[in-house]
Amino acid sequence: GAFSFVIWDSNESRLFIARDRLGVKPVYYHLTPETFASASEKKALLTLPSVSGATDETKIGDFLIAMYEDKERTFFESVMRLPPAHAMVIDSESVRRHRYWDLDPTRTVTLESDAAYERRFRELFEQAVESRLRTEMPIATSLSGGMDSSSVTVLARELLPDTETLHTFSNVYDEAPSSDEREFIESVIDREGIESYYVFPEDSRGLLDPEEMQTYLDQPPHNMIHFAVRERTRRAAENDIGVILGGELGDSAIGYGLGVLPELFWTGRWPHLYTELRSMADILDAPVGHLFKHHVLTTFVPEPVGRWRRKLRGEYHPLLDENPTLDPGFAERIGLQTRYDEHRLRGSSVTPRARKLQRRSLLTGRNATNFEVLDLIHAAFGIEPRYPFADARLLEFSLAIPATQQFSDGWTRSIIRRSLGDLLPEKIQWRPWKTAVNEAFWNSLSREEDRVTRLYQCPSSLARFLDPDALETAHREFEDEPTSQNARALWRALSLSTWLEEYGLNETSSPDRMKPRIQQTD
Repeated sequence: GAFSFVIWDSNESRLFIARDRLGVKPVYYHLTPETFASASEKKALLTLPSVSGATDETKIGDFLIAMYEDKERTFFESVMRLPPAHAMVIDSESVRRHRYWDLDPTRTVTLESDAAYERRFRELFEQAVESRLRTEMPIATSLSGGMDSSSVTVLARELLPDTETLHTFSNVYDEAPSSDEREFIESVIDREGIESYYVFPEDSRGLLDPEEMQTYLDQPPHNMIHFAVRERTRRAAENDIGVILGGELGDSAIGYGLGVLPELFWTGRWPHLYTELRSMADILDAPVGHLFKHHVLTTFVPEPVGRWRRKLRGEYHPLLDENPTLDPGFAERIGLQTRYDEHRLRGSSVTPRARKLQRRSLLTGRNATNFEVLDLIHAAFGIEPRYPFADARLLEFSLAIPATQQFSDGWTRSIIRRSLGDLLPEKIQWRPWKTAVNEAFWNSLSREEDRVTRLYQCPSSLARFLDPDALETAHREFEDEPTSQNARALWRALSLSTWLEEYGLNETSSPDRMKPRIQQTD
């Protein structure tokens, strides 16, 4: 389940603090030799005299290149995060922290048949959904039309009493046809007991509302469709929803199973490999050779080797590739390249690699960051978000099953497609991939032209982190031809600038600032 708590043990005169396994519920704290304080939101700690409002430059650098693996830092130098799956004990003598849970990529679950795996997955998924339906308030799901949110929706509807209505809230886009999923959403809501609502984010107040920065967001939002989540949650609150279930973490929880392809190659099962690649090629309408190169050959090249080859060719510019507007002096000052290299390294062993990568995708700091921002948005509207795919029982099972249960007959995520075949509409059950929301985001970013222009014409505090000339270039390129790269760079600049201005933050910390001394035990 999702939890965070602080317990005072009066007999032992000590505090015990814990955060749930995936970090759905946040815990922030402030620690000095004289003071300890904890809260579920950073802005509560900022009211304390001992808490400085100075920002952490290293955290800002991570944000600007979408690097979230540091699970302790926040945007404020005096406020820290308790990482997911950790507990901490504080007394007058010491501060001790330990990890109480982890996922074991070496554990294996072996059942007698495909049908047995399907039944067990279905049992665990039903438990995950049912345990999150408990509430006296009206309940809803956020339904995008994708596999994850649709699976949560159809199963929630199946488990709720016939007398209870399940509400669904879905973002749709009239001006962005490639981002609109109404054809899939309608196949789900066309059943008894569902009351659906369409939300049109294009009619909202814009990508970022300065008022939300002042009232509930205490960090710059990183998600490019933040505005759509905000408007969907607002609409749910207007309809008195108390709990909303989401499909977040579904990709990692179920796993795509693509690691089976290099495993088949490595173990010499080449006819089987070709059969799977041929089936996948038919599903995706892609050449077999392309799939073989992308999903098999490249997995055998260790990251350091690939990086060395790109350096020799003069093609290795990871920071600028991720964000071409970075100020080089800022990146050098905080050692951003070194941090990037440390966090982005990956192994190259084949047999255990699929499970290790799935484990990494489940425990990445990006998930905790996503949950923290979602918590702020939903709390602002008085709604509790719940995530069935974050259920530990489901995660441990999914990680332990053979990759052939996740990838079969050319289909990724095979186990959930088969297990929910009686509930999912065929249109969704056999969707190969998701719909991209790029067009919807680009349209909304285009409507922010005046605010984006001010970023480089009047950069103020933003100039400490970004190059105004590079920002202008990115803006011009976006106007000529939007790409994920220039759009992301502009969004991060806009998000950071709005947050800094609304919080009145100008002072920054030294990247090598002293941290509280915490004894880590595992």
